[in-house]
Amino acid sequence: MYFLSTALVQHLREVYGNLEINGPEDGDWFFSTFGPGNVLNWVDRPYERSSDYEELLRILEEDDTEKYHSIHKGTPFYFLSWTAFDLRNFEKALFYIDAAISEDIRKLPNDWINQPGAAFLTLQDPHTQVASRTIENVRQYLVQELNRFNNISGRPPLDIQSFVDSFVRVLVLEQDVTKRTIVSGFYVFLLEFIDRYSELRIRSSIGGSILPFLIHLFKGGLIFESLLKHLYPDPAQPRRSLGNILNSHVFQADFPGQIPTGSSTLQEVVDGIDGNSIQSAFIATSRLRNTTGHNLVWDDVFSDPDIYRNLFYQEMNAILYLISHKFL
Repeated sequence: MYFLSTALVQHLREVYGNLEINGPEDGDWFFSTFGPGNVLNWVDRPYERSSDYEELLRILEEDDTEKYHSIHKGTPFYFLSWTAFDLRNFEKALFYIDAAISEDIRKLPNDWINQPGAAFLTLQDPHTQVASRTIENVRQYLVQELNRFNNISGRPPLDIQSFVDSFVRVLVLEQDVTKRTIVSGFYVFLLEFIDRYSELRIRSSIGGSILPFLIHLFKGGLIFESLLKHLYPDPAQPRRSLGNILNSHVFQADFPGQIPTGSSTLQEVVDGIDGNSIQSAFIATSRLRNTTGHNLVWDDVFSDPDIYRNLFYQEMNAILYLISHKFL
């Protein structure tokens, strides 16, 4: 461990062993006292802080599993999310903020939506949060993407407050808690693009593995499909395919038109893009979902990073078109 010395670990294990759990405040006190925390205004040793938090939780779970599941762990999960954002490990960051929300639901079942975990996921006023610099960064990336979409959509403009109130909070407050995964996945998809695009720009001139870009585009397609299954449920066919949904009467009533879902090459997907229309976005995203979901060996169309950026935009357009039509 980095911030927690051997002597301190021994001491906190003794404290934990004698700690009586009478309410969530006992866990809040314990982790506020012994956690390594994080720095407010700049990134400072996020790997070391994250590693210490995870090791601390592993020690506590091993020492007393029953007490571990009883003690409120919202604080360490929140800080694990924050440090993961600092490490640009966005999947881990969203996993831990969701874990913090689950702890808050256990702690305050009637007011968890106003606790730090949910406020983080719903991008509430950064100045009210200890992780304000991280929330502000996420908000900036989201506003940038919403502004781009507003310029091409022909739809009533999406601003960050309407996006959060009409989409994010609706899914976060769903009785089915797994629906929060769609929100988490959207943030991961949004934030990872920045790194994937940068990596393409500096890779070898003769190419190489396209795995990171395929997986990222697959996530976009999976978010699109998950939204469709949420918006157009069919209890009789819970495992129906993307094509089944796109060809259903209820979907066609909202978005008429043929949407092919297959493609023999990635170049075929690229060549099929026709502007920024709903039809183009739905076709490109459906083809990418089914193409990237079945094989890792495809033609490398990413020699020009802007092709990858355009594919990302098509998927983001498809997601935002669904949100603007069906949630607002």
